[in-house]
Amino acid sequence: MQLPPSQQWSAMPDPTDPIDTPKTSADSAVTDEVVDVVDTGDTILLLQKMENRLIRHTLRRPNVLSAEQLRRLRYLLNFARLDDFEPGAAGPGGARGRGDIAVGAELAGWRAKVADALRGPLREERDPVMALVAARDTLGALAAEQDEQRRLLAERHGNDFSLTELDAEVGHKKLVTVLGGGGGAGFVYIGGMAALLESGAVPDYLIGSSFGSILGSVVSRTLPVPIHEYIEWAKTVSFRAILGPERLRRRHGLTGVFALNFDLFADAMFRREDGAPMKMSDLAIPFDAVVAGVRRQPFAALPGRYRNQRLAGLQLRSFPYLSIGLGPQMATRMWQTAAFIDPRVVTPIVIGGDNPDRDVNVVDAASFSSAIPGVLHHEPKDPAMEPLFDALLADNDVGALVDGGAASNVPLELAWKRVRDGRLGTRNACYLAFDCFHPQWDPKHLWLVPITQAIQLQMVRNAPYADHLVRFSPTLSPVNLAPSAATIDRACQWGRKSVGHAIPVVSALLQPVWWEGTEPAVVTPTAPAQPEHPHAASMNEVMASARAPRGRWERWRRQNPA
Repeated sequence: MQLPPSQQWSAMPDPTDPIDTPKTSADSAVTDEVVDVVDTGDTILLLQKMENRLIRHTLRRPNVLSAEQLRRLRYLLNFARLDDFEPGAAGPGGARGRGDIAVGAELAGWRAKVADALRGPLREERDPVMALVAARDTLGALAAEQDEQRRLLAERHGNDFSLTELDAEVGHKKLVTVLGGGGGAGFVYIGGMAALLESGAVPDYLIGSSFGSILGSVVSRTLPVPIHEYIEWAKTVSFRAILGPERLRRRHGLTGVFALNFDLFADAMFRREDGAPMKMSDLAIPFDAVVAGVRRQPFAALPGRYRNQRLAGLQLRSFPYLSIGLGPQMATRMWQTAAFIDPRVVTPIVIGGDNPDRDVNVVDAASFSSAIPGVLHHEPKDPAMEPLFDALLADNDVGALVDGGAASNVPLELAWKRVRDGRLGTRNACYLAFDCFHPQWDPKHLWLVPITQAIQLQMVRNAPYADHLVRFSPTLSPVNLAPSAATIDRACQWGRKSVGHAIPVVSALLQPVWWEGTEPAVVTPTAPAQPEHPHAASMNEVMASARAPRGRWERWRRQNPA
């Protein structure tokens, strides 16, 4: 995405400025954690990390490089990363439909040369000033050959893309936002997303697990994003609205203490103007939900309480409505959830709107992604969805669908690979990740330690793909699935504060670049106009539905006020 022209480098705060300096060592990790991950053998990812380091050094020492030198260094790095891409898809007004062009093989030698030349300045040198000076000298040595590489590539592919389309692919980034799971702790994401949108950075692609899939689906439904109305909608949530008695039928999910009724609570939110349920392809922003598929062999070995419904579930019919909390049975099942966080048990499955044969209802994708194994159970209520999910189970050779966090709680690697595989057409992206489920000391929730530790093992694999990873702190309790309005406001404030440190880096990465001339390349679409997405129902209708009495007791109270 492209930021408004008014957001210039001079307006970006220096992360070392006292007003933006994190106050604790934990907050310092928020700013710098993903800069120094171990280098990967993937040269394309390595060049991405080099650009990230270049941006962070420049934010700390903005007077070392001129604007032109910074712009050309970034162009050099992104040009070397070129592999497959869809001409015309990048930049403002980009359009899909022309198919991919492969250029990676012919640039392999140049890619290796650029990576070797800039490895010292942008990976090994720790001092920002010395690193930037060395990078500037390297730019001078490589500039003439970069001119030649750009010219030759455009000539060889003159029938495939124009020089303008090439420069647009290199010069414009999409914002990919990865939303991790964490139950009620994820309410901080709402404030973080509000801060991000207010900065002018609108996600071009969202992917999420568990609670992250719920927020991602909501944010994706329409443009512009009415985030403040979504905050008011979130305040209408209650345990009665989202939890129900244990189901007596299992087909696609895993049995749980409760039925997850998010699909009922959010039914009006995910309706189109014509009243039809929104499918994944109807969303205004591309969105993927990550679910975990329980592999067939481990599924067959699960205890019967996970695979079969028990008549004892009838005894829990009123349990979600009691004020005593979620109770020891849920706490026990939550603790046992750690056993599912194992690649031998589950495999990640991505559900998106780019496959017409698997274009499921949004509420079902988000609900399966949030169905904590053994705790929350979801089954589609739309009969048209049953064959689609039957096929999904068969295609992936799994026995049940559960919370995506079990397979990839902060699915950065999946997001990166989806973009590389053509999810957006362009492959040039900035990756911002939200994580609310990392270890935080709280004596009231020591039982969560095994789960958070298991989740953190996933982050060893996922963290290298992030341009910025926001570890939110503090957060609400993960089991607080229906906080009060005042508590949601407090969580939003925490979220805003956590994301504030990410905005300078993300904003800088999203600034367009170009090699020659005075402005970034902008492509005039030549492909047929994309069909307009169906409009989502108005938020007035959504809020009216959310505030309507949901049960007989609530209807009676409305009719018989005290």
